[in-house]
Amino acid sequence: MSARVQVSVDTGGTFSDFTYFDREGVLHSFKVPSTPKSPETAVITGLDRIIETGIAPNEIDIFIHGTTVGTNALLQEKGAKTALVITEGFDAVYEVQEQARPYGAEIFNIRYQRPKLLVDRAQVVEVPERVGSRGEIVRALDLETTRSRLQALVGQDIQAVAVCLLFSFLNAEHERQVKALVEEVLPGVPVTISSALCPFIREYYRMSTTIINAYLRPVMDRYLSELDRAMSSRGMTSKKRYVMQSNGGVASLTATAERPVATLMSGLAGGVMASLKILNQAGISSGISFDMGGTSCDVAVNEGVMAEIRDRFEIEGRHVCLPSVQVETLSAGGGTMAWVDEHGLLHVGPESAGAMPGPVAYGQGGETPTITDCNVVLGYLGDRPEVKAHLSLQPELARQAIQDKIATPLQLDVNEAALGILKIIDIKMSEAIRALATSKGLDLRDFTLVSFGGAGPLHSSRIMRELGLKQVLIPAKPGVTSALGLLHADVKHEFIQTKPTALASLSGDEFTQTLSELVKQAEAFLVADGFSDSEISTVMQVDLRYQGQGYELSVEVDSTQLDRESLRAAFDAMHERKFGHAATSQPVELMAYRVTGVGHPSRTTSAFEAAAQVTAEQVEGTPSVRTAIFEVDGRWKSFETPIYQRHDLVPGQTYLGPMVIEQADTTTLVVPDQSVVMDAYGNILIRDV
Repeated sequence: MSARVQVSVDTGGTFSDFTYFDREGVLHSFKVPSTPKSPETAVITGLDRIIETGIAPNEIDIFIHGTTVGTNALLQEKGAKTALVITEGFDAVYEVQEQARPYGAEIFNIRYQRPKLLVDRAQVVEVPERVGSRGEIVRALDLETTRSRLQALVGQDIQAVAVCLLFSFLNAEHERQVKALVEEVLPGVPVTISSALCPFIREYYRMSTTIINAYLRPVMDRYLSELDRAMSSRGMTSKKRYVMQSNGGVASLTATAERPVATLMSGLAGGVMASLKILNQAGISSGISFDMGGTSCDVAVNEGVMAEIRDRFEIEGRHVCLPSVQVETLSAGGGTMAWVDEHGLLHVGPESAGAMPGPVAYGQGGETPTITDCNVVLGYLGDRPEVKAHLSLQPELARQAIQDKIATPLQLDVNEAALGILKIIDIKMSEAIRALATSKGLDLRDFTLVSFGGAGPLHSSRIMRELGLKQVLIPAKPGVTSALGLLHADVKHEFIQTKPTALASLSGDEFTQTLSELVKQAEAFLVADGFSDSEISTVMQVDLRYQGQGYELSVEVDSTQLDRESLRAAFDAMHERKFGHAATSQPVELMAYRVTGVGHPSRTTSAFEAAAQVTAEQVEGTPSVRTAIFEVDGRWKSFETPIYQRHDLVPGQTYLGPMVIEQADTTTLVVPDQSVVMDAYGNILIRDV
């Protein structure tokens, strides 16, 4: 019996990575240049390429997509013209925000500017209503006045509306009434209500999330509709068409179009979930996900085999209160540019050469040296056959650019300049990892760096040394690891109900009833998605905090029956683990109930097992040799460096650096005084000698 065809695509700034299982269960992968101005073009091009191999569209059972469309629209401020409906008297909440600048370096930036508001004050509509702090109706919604005020939006080319009323997370009736009125006054304009999207406490965060979702809905709806039509027009009949969400799960195209804010970490989440699968397969418990591509670098630090989920994050100063894997993004990729300012100081990033013109060595018109150009000049990157299919590297152009733009102004040798640029970017990435680990109180010495992406394996051996890590693990297909992670993603639906209650006075019946109702909702959604009972699981959590505290911790519960003592003990233990102390005598409040419904799609093969392709009979190939430059004792030194093809490495055999390992989707660099061994799963493990 043939396997069902499964396809995933992870869209990056430079390339879109495709992986798929064919009808025989064989795993394939390839890259297509991304098309930022028309992002669906690259995805459709890749699908057509799969169809051209002989796979009929109606054989495709699952399609999963990691997308940056929503993220890019938000960062570039290219969303829809949005209006905001808010409780009368509270129209300045969005503008005031937190009344504080961000933490970190921005505290010291005297020129700090908050990001532009996504809703102009002129498009804010106040409506007469009031829900109290216990969910009671203090002032009924004045329907006629509300309708009259909404009429002011007619003729303003409003493309989306966000509705966020006071305490609607406790009583959503007024928001539902406003939604109906908006649809009456502005027919065809999508409306997002906060009580359906993020029924949480904290007015500004709920409002910011609702506005961002409304702002992105028309953009994401157009994009996903175009993809949906393209797949259907080519003959794809399966409805299992999913988009990766920030929480590490996937949702249907329809659900995603209504909740685009849930995809802001879409591409990043696939890589984190993939790294956890790889670590689990290799029997390693603690790891760092390090995904470096052409434009950016994404890092996540995880202790254990589960991804850490945060309930709030920000993107370029804009706040979102939806669950997301905890991952940080830096402007550090192969296309990151280096430059010298008017004061003679060397800078690396944040600007990137992008897909066009790209690095100078690509010969496509680039003039400013990039990280990739440094790797070419130092001998780490060569003209692999896979690269020649797209372009031919031109080292002399890269060397001249580094000479003219960096080395000459700084009075350095070209090799010194290139090594200096790489050292700066490596330290930037190392510091991001160290900061993440420090915030969690973790000792990195026992951690493994899971390095992937097109550029990650070129930098990870030096970063391991900088951080004092145990080892680096390079997966079997590092260039498409995030796409492989998508093939393993589960469908997730999250439900929350906010009910602030003192734990000591919490009714067992209320606890059981609230969780049971949320579980039923989650299961109903998954059944509607086509999952059987055996393919469904649920995760139950409650948000707890010490009385008067300004934040909560989500504690997992394994039963709908209230066990007050166990719940309190679990919360105290989690608080001490995260923050170094626990207030065991302080009263505890339960703030909200959460249930995540998980649908597990039937899969015939593990993508990571299929990617390994390692056999005990593998015979070592003969390496070629290339001159490469490395820093030794603070100075550069040239080495005649063996260049291995990855498929020529023998599992279990130890190799010594320096060496370069090439494969179709990336290049791995091993610096002097390091050893390399390939394990039984096809992973390359790098350690200091």
